Amino acid sequence: MAYTYTTAALVKAELRATLDFSASTVPSLDDINTWIGEASAEINQISGRIYGQTTYTEVFDYNGTDVLVLENAPLITVTNVLYSTSALGTDTYSLSDTKTEDTDYTVYKNEGEIELLSNWKPAIGKKRISVTYDAGFTSTPLTVQKLATKKVAKRTIDTLMSKDVNEKASGKSVSVGSISIIKPADFGVSQYKTLSDDIGKLEMDLIEGTSLYRLPLRRY
Repeated sequence: MAYTYTTAALVKAELRATLDFSASTVPSLDDINTWIGEASAEINQISGRIYGQTTYTEVFDYNGTDVLVLENAPLITVTNVLYSTSALGTDTYSLSDTKTEDTDYTVYKNEGEIELLSNWKPAIGKKRISVTYDAGFTSTPLTVQKLATKKVAKRTIDTLMSKDVNEKASGKSVSVGSISIIKPADFGVSQYKTLSDDIGKLEMDLIEGTSLYRLPLRRY
């Protein structure tokens, strides 16, 4: 599944451009949308997580624990918890016994955990419990959106500067709306450096888990 953590309109705003991206601009709207998808995939890769909503199903070998630790957090909702009253390998094995939230189990969304309540005493065995749930984010965290926007804005600037050099037009202006690039050596050095530094810092926050949206600590 492809994720998009920013929009062409936000990239336009970051560049302070006056014209919308379209089929006739350089880069085109299709280029920008492609770069948004690529930047979003890069963010997923460097952070080791997805900042969207995804549905998962996990099947647990039950060993008597009171807590099932899911692979993904934070949780958005638990769709169902199913239990097999018969052991795996028997004719009657079936993950079809539906358990009820806050009666048989309770959910800790931030931690990504399901705690079994005293009303439910599962038998120990292989593949006895199945959990289907949605995890992630219902909307893109603003920090992630900011990083994606800046990454695409920088790529837009780099593309225009490359076009300038390839066309041997160094010293001439290349524009995106109100943004004019004279040539790499002369383009708003301080502004461009700030953009690059912002991207580096935001990426490091995701890698090191120092941002607001790091994985939560377990309760034990």
